[in-house]
Amino acid sequence: MQKTKLGPIRTRYTGKIFSIKERDVTFPDGTKTVYEYCERPKSVSVLAFNEKNELLMIREHRRGYRKNVWFLPGGRADHKNESPRSAAQRELREETGYGAKTIKLIHKKTPSNTLLWDIYLFAAKNLFPAPLPQEPGEHTTPIFVPFKKAVRMALDGTIDNEFISTPEDTPVSGDL
Repeated sequence: MQKTKLGPIRTRYTGKIFSIKERDVTFPDGTKTVYEYCERPKSVSVLAFNEKNELLMIREHRRGYRKNVWFLPGGRADHKNESPRSAAQRELREETGYGAKTIKLIHKKTPSNTLLWDIYLFAAKNLFPAPLPQEPGEHTTPIFVPFKKAVRMALDGTIDNEFISTPEDTPVSGDL
């Protein structure tokens, strides 16, 4: 039985946030096609809790949305040799002004086989002031939200992240 033949991956476009790649594919029956892939740097989101078990959220005006939106702190792991954990700490500090003494990976997902993008979700506690300058054009406002309210916001779509856990998957700060 013949196997599917995969040609070399060719890069068609490279930008700051993503690149487009493609490869020729020949199936055992001789049928040929081209597979396309979108690749982007790893992303991180952080569920950061204070001592009152409030979730640290950010509000930000996003030009693409044309309004203020709620997000979990996070972003791309796109600094040289940056691990997802260090990216989570950096993004937390840039977007909220807080660092975390305890930070734990609680989930990783990859959306599909044609979108080459790993998304990491971290839980953090034992927060302390540790601001870093925000990226140019980024203007976030950190707000502590009671946990039950944050769960309602996630369920009703108020929070607009690429990664929102279901309430039963979300740890409380005591679970870290």
